[in-house]
Amino acid sequence: MNFIENYEKITGKLNELGSWSYEGIIGVEYSINIDGLDSSSSTLELTFFVALIKSNQRFKLKFKYYNVSDLTLRKVTNINLTDSLIIHDQKALGWENSNRYHVHDDSGYGENDGFNQIEFYCSSIEAISLEDFY
Repeated sequence: MNFIENYEKITGKLNELGSWSYEGIIGVEYSINIDGLDSSSSTLELTFFVALIKSNQRFKLKFKYYNVSDLTLRKVTNINLTDSLIIHDQKALGWENSNRYHVHDDSGYGENDGFNQIEFYCSSIEAISLEDFY
């Protein structure tokens, strides 16, 4: 995931410990930053629950998405995942940088195009932290 800033640095610890998987999203924080009278930007922080496959040791993995638009959350009580969120880089299609990445979960049909519970667009993505889950 070379388009996610700090991804290798943050997930390197997990990779050293063995195979791991995404279990779900356990934190959603959406912020709108007002930069002036007519200017604003938004960020979305998602905290993922991930686990090592052999030992079931659990972690919180946090990502930050910048300039988020068209955020849709559907019927949210739990956001369970079978894999990471799906990220489509729209740059080759000529999309604006503000909507460069189309991010969503899997629809359940494995087609990588629909979504089940979460969907949005953003301009950039950053891996922020990895913490033990107690």
